[in-house]
Amino acid sequence: MKKLYTVFLISAAIIIGHYLGNAVIGTEGLSWLGYSRQFGFQPTSITLGGVLDFTIGFNFGINIAQILLIVTAIFVYTKTAPKIFT
Repeated sequence: MKKLYTVFLISAAIIIGHYLGNAVIGTEGLSWLGYSRQFGFQPTSITLGGVLDFTIGFNFGINIAQILLIVTAIFVYTKTAPKIFT
């Protein structure tokens, strides 16, 4: 149950951070929360024997708001989990 709670808190932090970071882009004083970096590799197509054709690719982006909210979620977990799951 603790693992599910952890996954929920971190997932919520990632989703809310994404929308928060995108919402403040262009807002004076808060635009730094929307600064993001993209990681991953470009899609590559592979054909096997002229019959099988598939594409593999991965792209991941994270912004400052997400990082701050993930740290907050971990802090909230350490403070609340012992009280919830006793």
